Amino acid sequence: MVDNRTELATLFQRNADRPFDVLAYGDPNIDYVFEAARVPLADEKLLGRRLGTFAGGTVANVASAASRLGARVAAYGRVGGDADGQLLLTANEEAGVSNAFLRVVEQSTAAATIIVDAAGEKALVYAPMSGEAVDEPIVSAALRQSRLLYTMPYDLAEFRQITALAHAHGVAVAIDIEAAVAPTRERLDALLECSDIVFMNEGGFRATLDGEITVETIRPLLDKGPQLIVVTMGAAGAIACSRAAWAEHPAFPVKMVDATGAGDCFNGAFLAACFNDRTLRESLVFACAAASIAVSAVGARTALPTTREVEGLILNHSAGRT
Repeated sequence: MVDNRTELATLFQRNADRPFDVLAYGDPNIDYVFEAARVPLADEKLLGRRLGTFAGGTVANVASAASRLGARVAAYGRVGGDADGQLLLTANEEAGVSNAFLRVVEQSTAAATIIVDAAGEKALVYAPMSGEAVDEPIVSAALRQSRLLYTMPYDLAEFRQITALAHAHGVAVAIDIEAAVAPTRERLDALLECSDIVFMNEGGFRATLDGEITVETIRPLLDKGPQLIVVTMGAAGAIACSRAAWAEHPAFPVKMVDATGAGDCFNGAFLAACFNDRTLRESLVFACAAASIAVSAVGARTALPTTREVEGLILNHSAGRT
């Protein structure tokens, strides 16, 4: 392991006078969560139970996690003019996420149906809101007040448009890549070229890349443009790699109730830690601990931790190993 605080500072300590550390770009959604013994097969009906309705959305979950852990966060996107939309607006307010750039539109709010199995693993179906053209003046106004743009880039043309705006305003770009986001190497390379910080889960990494997830297999991706890449591997933990530094840490041992949003919590916690001037290794440990706490209850945001809770888990874990 090698660590380098100065390199992180070039990413996370610029534009400190702006009101928001993170602009979370993407529509939030409602999660309808059900429990079943396993995920049903095609043309199969299983008995289960409804666990509840929760605020969700990958980017929105990251925003809430980062805000609870001390980052200044604003949401950019849309909700519908319905009860689900109001629930999402209220959830942001409770998490300390600004709704200044979140618009209410005449559509149904985006939604996901999530099935959680007996082991806490999940499968889901997502119904997004219909797309719309990027409003560059409004996006630019939000970017001028932000230090970092965070998004999940499903639409490559839109992503290139907003990242060009972000970089023009001196805003770093962080993205989350899962298998559906970059199913080909060509698509992955296009995303890397536009990004400064890249989060990938194990599925996203293996969708387009061969070999084990190691520093040696991650570091060549930095040649495409990013300054920092972080790969999460579930119970195996995570690896973070920049050009001059790297760190890895295993997951913290916990009882998993629901894995929904664990990766989002990790990403939000990592960013919050970096904005708090933690080293690469410290940020990775902090994020692993936060994600471990997040899986302890049903719902993507139900168990999002505070800084005190994360630091308490780290301290207790360290004490148990000595």
